[in-house]
Amino acid sequence: MAGNKGSGRPSIIAVHPERKDIERRIIERELNAPGAQSYAKIAARVGAQVDTIHRYRKSHITEDMRRIVASKLKLEPIDGATEMLNDERLDIGRTYESLAQRVEKLITKAEEAGDDGFALAAMDGLRKVLKDIATMHGKMATNLSVSVTLAESPEWVTMKSILRAVCDEVPEAQPILLKHMRHHVLSVTKEESVL
Repeated sequence: MAGNKGSGRPSIIAVHPERKDIERRIIERELNAPGAQSYAKIAARVGAQVDTIHRYRKSHITEDMRRIVASKLKLEPIDGATEMLNDERLDIGRTYESLAQRVEKLITKAEEAGDDGFALAAMDGLRKVLKDIATMHGKMATNLSVSVTLAESPEWVTMKSILRAVCDEVPEAQPILLKHMRHHVLSVTKEESVL
């Protein structure tokens, strides 16, 4: 049978053009992520049986893959909220810019009509609008930041697996690596949390 260990043929999922997406969906189901598809739906999408999904999960889905997907699942709501806030900030910015253009037109009309008092009042209004724009862009740009802990970073998960592989290949490198990490006072210096 295709995909069985003794058959010599790769699993239908392993050669599927959307393998990465299918693996993510399998892991999402495994983690009971909100909106995750059932194994039956994933199998139907691939054109396989549910047993194929379970076999693939057991033999191909690694702990590192699970951690990467879990960290992405944690970051996606933050990224979405940040994007929404940035869109709102841009919308507010466009509104202020439109208001500034309208005030500039009033100033031009007042100057052309020789109404210096109204032009001066409009200039004061423009100054306030420009000050609001500068405040909004300055404050909101610095307040909208996303922080990610090292343990949830997909890059750290990858780096951790690389460090583990190097220490497996060269066992004498492990104590040296840990010594340097402790020397630089990294927060992940316990052997079990690093390797």
